[in-house]
Amino acid sequence: MLDDPLRQRQAAVYNRARRRLLWADSAASLVVLIGIVHWADRLGGWGCVVALAIVLPLISLPFGYAGEVLSRRNGLSRQTTGGWLADQAKARAIGLVLGGLIALGLLGLGRLWPNWWPVPAWCGAMVVSVALSVLFPVLLLPLFMKSEPLSDGPMADSLWETVRESGVPVKEMRLLHMGEKTSAANAMVAGLGPTLRVYVGDTIAEGEDAEEGLTDTRLVLAHELGHHAHGDVWRLLGITALTLAAGMAGAWLAVRELSPDGPGHLTSLPSLALGLTLGSALVSPLGAAYSRALERRADAYAVDVTGQGERYAVTFERLVDQNLMELEPPWLWHALTASHPMPSERIATARARAQ
Repeated sequence: MLDDPLRQRQAAVYNRARRRLLWADSAASLVVLIGIVHWADRLGGWGCVVALAIVLPLISLPFGYAGEVLSRRNGLSRQTTGGWLADQAKARAIGLVLGGLIALGLLGLGRLWPNWWPVPAWCGAMVVSVALSVLFPVLLLPLFMKSEPLSDGPMADSLWETVRESGVPVKEMRLLHMGEKTSAANAMVAGLGPTLRVYVGDTIAEGEDAEEGLTDTRLVLAHELGHHAHGDVWRLLGITALTLAAGMAGAWLAVRELSPDGPGHLTSLPSLALGLTLGSALVSPLGAAYSRALERRADAYAVDVTGQGERYAVTFERLVDQNLMELEPPWLWHALTASHPMPSERIATARARAQ
């Protein structure tokens, strides 16, 4: 629309509604979790388990579905309701399995070391974080989105050239079938060590001619490779370690003060979940700020390695329009939660770097 550059009026309405849904979801879940903590003694051990594993996720389900409907109405989501529910069921099943194993581990540690259980729990959580980073592209991602090896041709040749210039030891390049579920565009370098793979969304070049689509894809890939060239995966795991440490400290305090039976009992799980949530939330703005710094450096890397600052800005403007992003979201929300700089800043910086 000529009178709405980059669909910013629509983006403002859409993202404002999404923020309200997220706030409502977070507030409702927190209130219910506090209620479970308060009634833990009366609920008993297995009552607490049912409340955490079933009741609490059900509280978030209507908000999630409202967000899905909102995305569909704004042309972002292409999923049917059945497809969305199937993805939710898979995510909940994975969450139950992982959550159950983690809960068993925490209960065992609470029994063995009633006073110091958060220390080995933090160590175990870091091991799980690294393992999930390694397994994500080969085990988790295929459950939710199809992909296939990128076919030989000009696109593959150009992208492999970009990979070689970066020096990142990518094992495989795959085409991610995002278009089946969304009109949004993205690319990523996922995995660690032997599972390191490039994923290129089939929506990046949607609606463009072949040459422009290839350029846009190469620029987005260069940004993602910049993270790995700079070792950002390990830096972000360091931030994860800090966040988990704060969460474990909150969990230890909550279990000590609020759990009716102390650590190592099923009735301690609600207090543990509450403390972990609040402790992690306290330091999450620091992690978001650090992530924004890493994204700025990856942007600079993409411009420098391709020498196309102006084109990078144009590509990003197209992604803003395609993904319905706000050029300048509310400052406070952005400062507290955003993992990436404001799109307006990234576009202006790319243009300035090109001069």
